[in-house]
Amino acid sequence: MSGLDWAVLAAALAFFVLYGVLRGGRHQDVEGYLLAGRQMRWGSITLSIIATQASAITFLSTPRPGLRGRMRFVQFYLGCRSR
Repeated sequence: MSGLDWAVLAAALAFFVLYGVLRGGRHQDVEGYLLAGRQMRWGSITLSIIATQASAITFLSTPRPGLRGRMRFVQFYLGCRSR
């Protein structure tokens, strides 16, 4: 990686940490943090669960087919049909 790549990575990580510290300081207890003060609607919760599942599946199952050059698994996320 070049120096520019490292700079962009460091800036992104710093932004994520700063954003988390600023936004996360609102919660006073663990229940408020973990359950969002019970203020989330069902649609937001559903999207969060789907995103978490897709992220975990992608992280665990895609490196091997991707390294082999077979990227057909992407069709499931894009809703494409196999030919």
